[in-house]
Amino acid sequence: MHLPLCSSLTLVALLLLQIPVQAAGTPSAVFPDPVFEFGRVFRGKVVDHVYRLRNGGSEPLRIQGIRMTAPLTIERSLAQVAPGAETEIRFTLDTASLQGSFEGEIVVTVNDPAQPEVTLAFEGIIVPEIEGSPEPAFWIVAQKGEVKTAELEIINHGAEPLRIEMVDHPKKSFDTHLETVEEGRRFRLTLILDRGAPSGKTREPITILTDSKKVPALKVLANLNIRERIYTFPEVVQLGALPMSLIQTNPGAVEQSAQTLMVYQQGGTDFQVKLHTDVPALDLRGERGPKGDRYQVTVSLIRDAVRPGPLEGSIYLETNDPDFPLLG
Repeated sequence: MHLPLCSSLTLVALLLLQIPVQAAGTPSAVFPDPVFEFGRVFRGKVVDHVYRLRNGGSEPLRIQGIRMTAPLTIERSLAQVAPGAETEIRFTLDTASLQGSFEGEIVVTVNDPAQPEVTLAFEGIIVPEIEGSPEPAFWIVAQKGEVKTAELEIINHGAEPLRIEMVDHPKKSFDTHLETVEEGRRFRLTLILDRGAPSGKTREPITILTDSKKVPALKVLANLNIRERIYTFPEVVQLGALPMSLIQTNPGAVEQSAQTLMVYQQGGTDFQVKLHTDVPALDLRGERGPKGDRYQVTVSLIRDAVRPGPLEGSIYLETNDPDFPLLG
């Protein structure tokens, strides 16, 4: 008789543990639908949504604060909800400055001791009515004198067919070619780098004029990096910030902060480089690559020469290339 009674009591206790019981005399915040997904909308559309909040407790529920992901804004909310009552909290999202996935969070702080903060989700995808895909930009890295091309698609998501009136841009570094992929819907824009494009990094604007009343002009950037025959990567060496105490107590800290600088000669077979610097605490060690067209330079600190404060200066490269005898 004792064993069945003991088993029965144990079973009842386990079942009770699985049933959440609201303590008497407390409020209880209940959001029946805490996740809102608005799907795909055109950029510029204003999306609004109402979350329902019910007080399942026996005391008034007070909303003590609401914070949210920008640019979400709150339109309407009561400060207090009576026991057993329900209220609505309305939020608005202006998508004019957004593109791609939006994963907004709304955190509601309440006086519910069981869950003082409740997180709501406001999610969806914002697409421009007319977009440059995969992005409204060209990226080209080339050697000086090299002819190179890049492509992007112009996609019309709107209901009306699209006509492109003109592609306008400066002519000194590149030209463009437009072709129709699907009439009124998809177009391919090709950038053709000019052989005489000047060296250096530039960002050139391209304006695509259309007959769309909503998007009469689509802006695209041409990002060009034209390298001379000799170039370095990266162009700036950053060793980061190191506490003096770490340098003094940990000999390996200096070695761990070392950076690699690559020096290239396009088409070279017997590239020679001598290294100099005007930073006394800097150590430079170069090793030529097996093909004779590059050097790998290890840039590190000289532990005993390091002093507190910023280390700024230049690294100079003497080369056997008659057109680029000195780089710095």
